[in-house]
Amino acid sequence: MASLLGDGYGENRSKSSLWRDHGLVEFFWERVEGRWVGTHFSVQAHRLQYPEPRLVNRVLQDRYGDFPGTVTFDEVGVLLADRGVPLREVPYRAEAGEMRAYWQPDAQIIVYVIEGSYYGRAGDLYRVASSRIGIP
Repeated sequence: MASLLGDGYGENRSKSSLWRDHGLVEFFWERVEGRWVGTHFSVQAHRLQYPEPRLVNRVLQDRYGDFPGTVTFDEVGVLLADRGVPLREVPYRAEAGEMRAYWQPDAQIIVYVIEGSYYGRAGDLYRVASSRIGIP
C-alpha cells in the first residue's frame, strides 16, 4: 500500500485493521473481502503544542510550510465562515467540560476543541476527524 505522505510513518496492523500515523495525520483502513478499505482519517492538531521538528511530515511541510504551533478554534472558525462552511456544535458527553465537538455535515467532519485544561489550552483545536458513522 503506497503512501502519498512517504515512508516515514508508524503502523499498527492486524488481520482486519490498519492504522498509519504520519505524525500530524493518521489514516485508518479495514480489510473487507480481502481488500483494504479506507475508513477514516484524523488530523491530531493537539500535537502541534510539542516543538518536535519531525512531527509534521516532510511532504506536508514542503507543500504548506512551517507549522509553528497550536491553532485556535477561533482561527479555524473565521476561515470556515469566510468560505461559507457551517459548523454546528453537537453534544460530546464523553469529555463533558473538557472537550467540545462541532459537526460539518457536508464533509462529515468532526472538529474537537479543548474546553477545559486537561488536554491543553482552552479554545485550541484538538483534532479534526472524518466520520463514516456520522455525528458522534
